Amino acid sequence: MKYILIVLFLLCVSCTDKKEETAEVATSSEVEVIPTNESAFINKDSLLLDSKGISADKIVITEIKRSYDKDSIGTAFFEIGFFKNNKAIYTYPTKIVFGMDEGAEWNINQEFMSDSENENIDTRFIHCNYGIAACGYTHNHFLFFLDEKGVQLVTQWDSMWDGGYGVDQRFEPDFKTKPMRSFFARTIDVSSDETVNDSIERVEVSYTDSVRYNFENGKWKKIQLTQKGKIYRKENFTFEEYYKQ
Repeated sequence: MKYILIVLFLLCVSCTDKKEETAEVATSSEVEVIPTNESAFINKDSLLLDSKGISADKIVITEIKRSYDKDSIGTAFFEIGFFKNNKAIYTYPTKIVFGMDEGAEWNINQEFMSDSENENIDTRFIHCNYGIAACGYTHNHFLFFLDEKGVQLVTQWDSMWDGGYGVDQRFEPDFKTKPMRSFFARTIDVSSDETVNDSIERVEVSYTDSVRYNFENGKWKKIQLTQKGKIYRKENFTFEEYYKQ
């Protein structure tokens, strides 16, 4: 996961400052639909999977439709489909409110669940990420788990990074057992530390929503370890120290 955070940081450092609150996935009031001229059922992204030990060999993300309300706030409707020998075995419908910002893209990754050195990778997890490939924009994340019996949406979350600052979830897989039967996740918020008055760029890292996922009866079960939404730990670093970790 540290590799992913570093890539996001390098992507963001060249951008100008732009602060934006993280939006919730698939949560919006009813919209007044204004017809558009865009064609429905547009294939937005796909990936052939390493299908060893899992029930699908391909994932296809399709845009079903796109609508705008009277204030030109856009909502896109997608289907995330899993296929075996070109036959659909599981489809997850979702809608994402993207506002007025066009140009978001999907990214699919089968190597998301890995340790810090990428020495261990659990390819049963599929990470789908939707957002504009630039800093200051909200990204919508979906984490699926596949085995020989089917597909499970394990969790979904939002992130936003801007010049090395932002909010995301960090995952810590436990590879002591194979196949992996537990992993941890927590929300991290990297903000500017203004408590020290010097010329050094400093960051404050806040941690919330620590959870553990256990694999029980063929499904991943979420166990909340800290009070939801409450900061349980803070750490302070120089900017350089934090991103050298």
